[in-house]
Amino acid sequence: MRDRSSVRSRSGGRGNTLVVAVLIFLAVLFFLLDFQGVMTPVRSMISSYIAPTLGRTQGTIARLGDIFTGSMDVQRITTERDALAKENSDLKGQIIRIPQLELENLRLREQLRIEKENPWRLVGADISVQTLAEGRRTAIIGVGTNQGIMVGMAVISRYQSSPPALVGVVDQVGPNSANVLLVSDYSSLVSVQIYHGDTVIRGVASGLMERDAMLHMTEIEREGQIVVGDSVVTAGLTRLFGPSLPNSAIPADIPVGIVKSVGLEGRNKVAEIQPYIDPEVVRYVWIIQSDVK
Repeated sequence: MRDRSSVRSRSGGRGNTLVVAVLIFLAVLFFLLDFQGVMTPVRSMISSYIAPTLGRTQGTIARLGDIFTGSMDVQRITTERDALAKENSDLKGQIIRIPQLELENLRLREQLRIEKENPWRLVGADISVQTLAEGRRTAIIGVGTNQGIMVGMAVISRYQSSPPALVGVVDQVGPNSANVLLVSDYSSLVSVQIYHGDTVIRGVASGLMERDAMLHMTEIEREGQIVVGDSVVTAGLTRLFGPSLPNSAIPADIPVGIVKSVGLEGRNKVAEIQPYIDPEVVRYVWIIQSDVK
């Protein structure tokens, strides 16, 4: 067995040597033939067969490169598109926000102007809901006890060229909202006064169920002289009788309206008042949180 293995090993070694020798011989032969120009036609023929295949291979590689590059471009374009879409959305949001900011700025400037002209500290609020049915005139505002609002506080507004005028009184209050009884409500009662010459005529203004927005002034002093066109303001009398009474937080001299007519009910003098502001058209108000007189 050992002899057979030795024989196979020696024969395999001789075979490998022979192959190497043949390859070396062929390489030398091809080199000499090529040096003498004999292999040039053969090389040309081989090139003519290989060139198309090589061209197709290179084209395939190029297309694969283009596909890869295109895939990268699609990803980049998609990323840029998403970024631009977000930027566009943000810009639209800012554009929508601009009118709101301008309105808030306008209201704040108006509040500062009112506070400068009057001894009041104000809290602004939007009117979210109004009830205008069967003589009832109420509204809900978006501030409450968390913002320092209390029952009985005066609610004012300003419309076009009107002065800041009374439109209602806080009737009920919650943590972040409050109900306002508008001056045009038939159950509204506010002490008012008229400065006529060197005299002051006092009375009570209430809403009229059958006459929208108009106010009815009663309890007028018999000797008081009232004429059409007189200005009516709050009297602030309730606070004189007790700080815990309804409407005790209403300060004096808040504009209410103008006398439109004067007459008699029996022996009592009455007047109809046209409010400076129709409470039904109001969308934003200020609550007089305190009177710093």
